[in-house]
Amino acid sequence: MLSYLEAGSGTPVALVHGNFACKEWWRSLLEDPPPGARLLAPDLPGFGESPAPEGFVPSIPAYAQALRDFLRAVGAEEAVLVGHSLGGAVATEAAEERTRGLVLLNAAPPSGLPTPEAYYPVLESYRQDRKALERALEAMAPTQRPPWFPELVDCAQRMHPAHYQGNARALAHWRASRAYGGPVLVLYGTLDPLISREMAEATAAFFPKARLQVLEGVGHSLNLENPGLLKAILEGFLKEVAG
Repeated sequence: MLSYLEAGSGTPVALVHGNFACKEWWRSLLEDPPPGARLLAPDLPGFGESPAPEGFVPSIPAYAQALRDFLRAVGAEEAVLVGHSLGGAVATEAAEERTRGLVLLNAAPPSGLPTPEAYYPVLESYRQDRKALERALEAMAPTQRPPWFPELVDCAQRMHPAHYQGNARALAHWRASRAYGGPVLVLYGTLDPLISREMAEATAAFFPKARLQVLEGVGHSLNLENPGLLKAILEGFLKEVAG
């Protein structure tokens, strides 16, 4: 069973964090959930307080299966899936016919997200170099960071050792196995240094019932930079998929 945080009541909404992250990236939203939403924010295996099983190899399908197992355990198999960054790939892979909707927040595109080979040693160096890791995470939330941001850096550095390079390789190798057919909202912050607008457009084009919402003045992490806006967007989306 994955470690998780929960807030609110109503339609289940699973909040899926990205790489070098954990459930605490959703803390502001959990403290002020949208009306009518039961928010569930798990730590994926090897992140936060969820240990990775022995011999676990990072892959998007493996994370997606862990998410589906978690939702089954908490009685929320029909949950709306909200995925940020790597979590967007996980949500894309985990979505099933019973899933009520999909919200992808600056998500890795369905064709995968390659990392240049020369950058892998840098990712590995973050295990010991906290300052460099902090600077990298700051770039992912360029416009605003919460007061507890240092805790997020600590959480990132506690990832399973295999995750430092393994998650990037998982995203590079991943190709979405199928296109979820329900309602999809793709959110894209224009100040994102990692995901391009072309990637966001390709993500929206992949799904038969998707639309792209471009957010000016926001970087990679709306959940940290403007949680109030994210709450309003989710509230509107939940009204669309209710019933």
